[in-house]
Amino acid sequence: MEVMSRHHAPDRSLCLLLLLLFLLLGVPMAASTEQSPARLNKAHEDIMRDILSSVGSTKNWNTSSNPCQWSGVHCSSVASSAFVTRLSLPGCGLSNATILASICNLHTLRSLNLSRNSFTDLPSQLSPCPMKAELQVLDLSSNMLSGQLGDFVGFHKLEVLDLSSNSLNGNISTQLSDLPKLRSLNLSSNGFEGPVPTSIATSLEDLVLSGNNFSDHIPMGLFRYGNLTLLDLCRNNLHGDVPDGFLSFPKLRILVLSENNLTGKIPRSLLNVTTLFRFGGNQNNFVGSIPQGITRNIRMLDLSYNMLNGDIPSELLSPDTLETIDLTANRLEGFIPGNVSRSLHSIRLGRNLLGGSIPESIGNAIDLVNLLLDGNKLVGYIPWQLSRCKNLALIDLSSNQVQGNIPIGLGNLEQLVVLKLQKNNLSGDIPSSFSDMSALEILNLSHNSFTGELPFTNSTQSLKLCYLGLHGNKLNGVIPSSISLLQSLITIDLGNNELIGIIPTNIGTFLKLERLDLSKNYLSGQVPSSVANLERLMCLFLSDNNLSGPLPELPKWVMVNVTGNPGIILDTEENRTSGSMKGSQDDFRSAIWVAAASFVLGFSLSFYWAGPGEKLMPRLETLHCDD
Repeated sequence: MEVMSRHHAPDRSLCLLLLLLFLLLGVPMAASTEQSPARLNKAHEDIMRDILSSVGSTKNWNTSSNPCQWSGVHCSSVASSAFVTRLSLPGCGLSNATILASICNLHTLRSLNLSRNSFTDLPSQLSPCPMKAELQVLDLSSNMLSGQLGDFVGFHKLEVLDLSSNSLNGNISTQLSDLPKLRSLNLSSNGFEGPVPTSIATSLEDLVLSGNNFSDHIPMGLFRYGNLTLLDLCRNNLHGDVPDGFLSFPKLRILVLSENNLTGKIPRSLLNVTTLFRFGGNQNNFVGSIPQGITRNIRMLDLSYNMLNGDIPSELLSPDTLETIDLTANRLEGFIPGNVSRSLHSIRLGRNLLGGSIPESIGNAIDLVNLLLDGNKLVGYIPWQLSRCKNLALIDLSSNQVQGNIPIGLGNLEQLVVLKLQKNNLSGDIPSSFSDMSALEILNLSHNSFTGELPFTNSTQSLKLCYLGLHGNKLNGVIPSSISLLQSLITIDLGNNELIGIIPTNIGTFLKLERLDLSKNYLSGQVPSSVANLERLMCLFLSDNNLSGPLPELPKWVMVNVTGNPGIILDTEENRTSGSMKGSQDDFRSAIWVAAASFVLGFSLSFYWAGPGEKLMPRLETLHCDD
């Protein structure tokens, strides 16, 4: 064996040498044989030069180069010539529809994208048009197209048609019946009316008709589209019961019926569509109970703003694949199910009639981002297990009957942006760790029984807090001067507490403050002159304290209430302490809660599934304090 090894060693060395020579000599040889792109067909080149005059500088096309190398242009070669097969000109500021006459002569074109331009009458330019013969994809979305939909005769190979976000109107009857290979149709955000079209080819896989004026019932003819994977009928005027025929859609993945006037019960056939992973039926008039097993396959369920009643099924929150659940604003009773899936990202059960305590098992949903249980009849304590959910960004437990202390661990949630616990029976000190929550923007603890001092120290400078609501508690001590470090604050509401001492002299350093409520406390001393430096101030409530001295001059548009401070000196000309001012403050407080409700936009999920294997994550969409 040793002799054989020695005998073959030179052979291996020779092979390595030959391989090295091949690598060294092969690179320049390959480079020398590389061919330049085939020259564009003369007729197509003339057409592209003509299009160039309309596109102008928006695409930065090099006029001296081969048009096949221009951005948005794709060519395919046949023999020694090349032909344009794909043309993408989105957002090029095009408005003159005569450019389509040139594009129509590209008889080999398979894909045309003219989205986000300003065309107004493109449909009338589609005949005669040689490109119809081969075109497979046509995107005219986000233009200014108006009028009724014309016929699409001659597009025998068209598979994708997107006319969304235009101003098209009228009924759709047979205009799309001559598209035998159509797979995807998007007519969303137009003004179409009449019944939902049912004369489209059965090859259809994606049908998006949202944001129109389609009316009448959901037609039975719709169920002939047996290849559908996406059906979106939201934001129309559909009414009546939903036909229970969804077993006709064995491939359906996304069903969106939101924002219509649909009635009746949730169709039970949805439970057996094993491919369905998103169902949006929110903002309708559905009644009855939630079908048991509806989340067995569905990963994203939105039935909010209906009239559903009864108990929440015990297994509803438990499936391992469940990601989001929204049952807001129904008439659901009973308890929140205790078996909570670890995969949940969003739980919205607010504004129902739910009782009992908050399940400790919610802490098992370690990926939870969004928890809204507001406006119910929940009792008991806030479970400390919530602090395990390190991704929590929005917690709303307001308007319940929850009691006890705030778990200290909530102050360690580094991703928390919104914490709303107002209108409960909470007590104890506000955790000092709240002063270090660098992501927190909205903190509302009003109308509880919190005691102790304000939890703001010199370390609060990094906070992004823009709404601070502590109204109606039993907080005591002084207002620390370090509160001025919270420079993002738009609203400070410390009214109806037991605060003492003076108003900090640096209160006027806030650059964005619009509302300051220190009413119904035991504050004394003068109103700092720096208040006049609050350029964005809209309302100043200082009533029912022990303040004295002159009130700084403020612009006339600022709503001021200083009643209940006998020592305050006002200029006769600027006497703002009329008897009606007290009522104005209460009215304004009601209005500010409405504003606060809209202040948080919450979380929205990507509307459509992105593709196989891609995990769908919630996207935070809060209104930030920055300008």
